[in-house]
Amino acid sequence: MLAQQIASDCRTEVRDLHAFFTGWFCGTLEATDAVWASIEAVIAPGFHLITPGGALLSREALLAGLRPLHGQHGPGPNFAIEIRDFHCRRFDDETVLVTYEEWQVLRGVETGRLSTALLERTPAARNRVRWLHVHETALGSDAAR
Repeated sequence: MLAQQIASDCRTEVRDLHAFFTGWFCGTLEATDAVWASIEAVIAPGFHLITPGGALLSREALLAGLRPLHGQHGPGPNFAIEIRDFHCRRFDDETVLVTYEEWQVLRGVETGRLSTALLERTPAARNRVRWLHVHETALGSDAAR
C-alpha cells in the first residue's frame, strides 16, 4: 500500500511540474512571485539537471533560465507536454527514483526525452516530494542529433 501511495504522489508531481511548465511557457499562468514560488518550492536545494545535450544545470541556473520564458510560446495550442510510461523504480525512507517519457509538441513538431528523476520524500511538499536530480536523454529524431 505504501509503494502505491509513493508512486501515485510521484506520478502526480511529475504531471504537476510539467503542467506548470506548459502554463508558464504559454502564459496561461500569471507571472507573479506567488505563482513562481510554487515551482521554487518543489525544486530542492542542491538540485541538478542534465539536459539531453549533456549540460549540467544547477537549481539556480535552471530557475534563472526559466523565469524569463513566461509566455514565450503564446496562448493556444502552440505548446503541449505529455507524460508517458511513468515508472516508480525504487524508494526508501528519503528518496524515490522514477523514470518517465516527456513528449513535447511545439508548433506541430514533437520531441521526446526519457527522464530519470531522483525525488526527495518531504511530507510538507506538494505531493509529498521535491525534485533532487533529473537526467534527460533525447528520444526519437532528437536522439540522432
